[in-house]
Amino acid sequence: MANPWIGRTVGSYRVVEEIGHGGMGVIYRARDLRLGRDVALKFLPPEIAETAEARARFQREAHAASALNHPNICTIYAVDECSGYPFIAMELLKGRTLFKEITAQGPLPIDRLLEFTIQVADALDAAHAEGIVHRDIKPSNIFITDRSQAKVLDFGLAKRALSEHSRGNIEADESVPGQLTRTGAAMGTLSYMSPEQSRGEELDERTDIFSFGSVIYEMATGEKAFPGKTAAIILDAILNRAPVPPSGLDCGLPTKLEEIISKALAKDRDLRYQHAADMRGALERLKRDIESGGVGIAKERSGASSYAQGWLRASQFSALALAGSGIYFYSHRPAKLGEKDTVVLADFLNSTGEPVFRRHLKQALGVELSQSPYLNILSDQRVRETLGLMGRSPSERLTSDVAREVCQRAQSRAVLAGSIANLGSDYVIGLTATDCLTGDVLGQEQVPATSKEGVLAATDRAAISLRAKLGESRNTINKYSLPVQQVTTPSLEA
Repeated sequence: MANPWIGRTVGSYRVVEEIGHGGMGVIYRARDLRLGRDVALKFLPPEIAETAEARARFQREAHAASALNHPNICTIYAVDECSGYPFIAMELLKGRTLFKEITAQGPLPIDRLLEFTIQVADALDAAHAEGIVHRDIKPSNIFITDRSQAKVLDFGLAKRALSEHSRGNIEADESVPGQLTRTGAAMGTLSYMSPEQSRGEELDERTDIFSFGSVIYEMATGEKAFPGKTAAIILDAILNRAPVPPSGLDCGLPTKLEEIISKALAKDRDLRYQHAADMRGALERLKRDIESGGVGIAKERSGASSYAQGWLRASQFSALALAGSGIYFYSHRPAKLGEKDTVVLADFLNSTGEPVFRRHLKQALGVELSQSPYLNILSDQRVRETLGLMGRSPSERLTSDVAREVCQRAQSRAVLAGSIANLGSDYVIGLTATDCLTGDVLGQEQVPATSKEGVLAATDRAAISLRAKLGESRNTINKYSLPVQQVTTPSLEA
């Protein structure tokens, strides 16, 4: 079937050829008849062009991006419409996306990585200064030109703040018709979402910093920071797990770069870089130190080009402390729990939307763990007292972040957090025990359940397996592990 746009004149542009397409647009090379230059035209695909939501998102991209004038952001020339189909005329770029760059060559050499990341950080700083949060930073939305210039693309999910100081309460621009964003609606690309974005919370510029941290991790390692075969597994990783340290992947990176990535990927946004300018500054300092010989780089793994001077790579699987931030990469061999250690039980993260899981899974988990002579769960009374000392309501929900603060104040050792998510028509239950001071994962487990009725049994199996990973002997597990259905009831509702 012939393409309806090729050869046509739309506005002052003659469409020449299709050069790309994706879920939210088809890109054509066109000739600007007035100025005699080639441009890119982005049209909504015909099958979705008539939906109000798609048109509103398309308009948002145009409004957001046209407000920005920066060498590392794709320039918007005009917004128009032809035969009822909106289109954006923009700068025609020659090169390929960062996604294709990584796919073709794997991890980027450190000099190119720093060059591109500094440019992208500067672009994000410019956008954030205008109150614009991109919300979909990922390798396919970063373009690397033939002249080695990084360009941020696709502001289709961008939100415009009413004030650049309205952190934590950014609202969409009321001038953009068909506002798409609302509290509780998570939008973006799952693998690169921040924890707060995946929970559908209000966002500020720090969500872009987390996503950018995921991108830098991928540039440095050739691997996704939060891989997974299903949405449930990816979501659990974003919310509860830290990526494998690049040093554990034999990538030959300077320790400082690992620290930058780690800080950007902090689950708690208050512990990340607070501004893209801060992150850009850290990257620029690292680049300067490498160029001056103050920091050496280990030899790249086979298949990539040689780096500069050799350097002693950080020991594999070591915990890299961030100065002043208290954030660590998880060690692969953390110390297990001791006899006097107490554990804070966090509330379950329920991403299924089914209310029956909201409170009962934590109770069921508590029943299973209370049988263990090895584990000491911090009592509900002590939790309430600690919340009061923190100035919080004694009945406040124990999210992972709140539970961690309770754990630290009560001088406990670890937080045990659970999650349940949909896995197609099934469910997946995840448990993670984390050292509340270092962030080390002490143990984790995932167990599927094929039905709602099987969720309690799956939670029980996950808890038993986690007990062993935390250091409890098989003898006591076998002796003190009655199924929760026998201790209480097999019914979630009951």
